[in-house]
Amino acid sequence: MKYRTALDALTAYRPGPPLAAIKERYGLERVAKLASNECPEGPFPEVLAAMREALPELNRYPDGGCVDLKAVVAGRTGLAENQLVFGNGSCELLMLIGRAVLGAGGHMIFARPSFVVYESIARVEEARYDAVPLRAHAHDLEAMLEAVTPETRLVIVCNPNNPTGTFLGASQLREFVRAVPSETVIVLDEAYIEYVNDPGLLDTVPWLSEHENLIILRTFSKIYGLAGMRVGYGMAHPGFIEVLDKVRQPFNVTTLAQVAAGTAMRLPERVAERRAHVVRERARVTGALEDLGIRTVPSQANFVLLDIEGLAVPGKEVPQALLERGVMTRSGYAMGCPGWLRVTIGSTDENDLFLSVLEEVAAGRSRS
Repeated sequence: MKYRTALDALTAYRPGPPLAAIKERYGLERVAKLASNECPEGPFPEVLAAMREALPELNRYPDGGCVDLKAVVAGRTGLAENQLVFGNGSCELLMLIGRAVLGAGGHMIFARPSFVVYESIARVEEARYDAVPLRAHAHDLEAMLEAVTPETRLVIVCNPNNPTGTFLGASQLREFVRAVPSETVIVLDEAYIEYVNDPGLLDTVPWLSEHENLIILRTFSKIYGLAGMRVGYGMAHPGFIEVLDKVRQPFNVTTLAQVAAGTAMRLPERVAERRAHVVRERARVTGALEDLGIRTVPSQANFVLLDIEGLAVPGKEVPQALLERGVMTRSGYAMGCPGWLRVTIGSTDENDLFLSVLEEVAAGRSRS
C-alpha cells in the first residue's frame, strides 16, 4: 500500500505503560502519575452527577452544535456563540487549524521547545516551518517576528509554555499580536492559563474584537479535571469559526464531554480552589528543589521544569530511577530539553513522594 510520504518523518504517539503494570513490575503499592500535567483531582461532584443523568441518552448522537455548552462558554467569556468552536481536546482544534490554513508551500512558526504537536501539524500538512529557539526558557517574540515572511500562514504561541512553564505578560504579547501581519493566523494556546497568578496576566479574549486573524485555545483537560473527556474550545472571529466548522467532523465532542464541560464551567469557585492549591504547591515544590540545590525554571503552569544534570545519577537515567520508586515524570530528553525533567504538580502527598524519592536519587542512595 502507498501512504503519504510526509508521514515517513513522523513517529506515532507511544503512551506510557498502565499504572497496574508499573506497580507489578517494580513491586510498588502506589504510583504518583506526574508525567502528563493532569489534575490530581477528578471531576467536580456536580459534574459526575450531571454525567450520570445523561447516561440513558447515549444511544443518540451528541449535539453536533454543542448548543448548551456553547451558551455556557459564551456567558462566561462575553463572546457571541458564533465565535466559539469545540473539539476533541484543544489538540483536535490545532489540527483543524493546520488543515484549514496550511498546505504544501505554506509556512508556520512556533517556539522550540514547546508543545510537540505543533511540529507534527506542519509535517502532516507538508508545510515549511521555523521552530524558533526559546530565549531564557521563554518565547523569543522578537525572533519569531523576524521569521515571518509573506508566505507565513500560521504562528503559534503557547502561553504558559509547555514544557517550560514560562509566561508572557500582556504588554509584550499584545505588541506581538499587533505586529503579526493580518493575513497570518495567530494561535494563542492557553491550555494552562487558569493556573497563572502572575500580575501581568490579562484576559486576551477582548483582543478578538481587533484581530480577525487571532484564535485563542483553551481546554477542560487541565484544571477542570476532565482530561479523560477530551474537550477543548477555540475563540475567534465568526468567519474563522465558520472555516473551522467546514473541516470539523460531525459530532466531534461526545455527549458526556459536553455535559461535563458545561457543568464544570458553571463552578468558578471550585476552579479557584484548585488554582490556589497549585499555586501554593508549586511554590513549595520549587522551594524544596532549590534547597536540594536543583535549579528550576519559574513556572506559571501546573508543572515545573528542573535541571537534573550533575546529580549522582546521569540525567538520562533520572526519570527511570524515579519511576522505579513510584513517581512518573517526563524526561526533557524527549521534549527538546536535554538535561531537564518536567514534573506535574500533584496532590500534597504526591508532591511529598516526588521530593523524597528525588532526594534519594540525587544523593545516589539505593531504593528504599
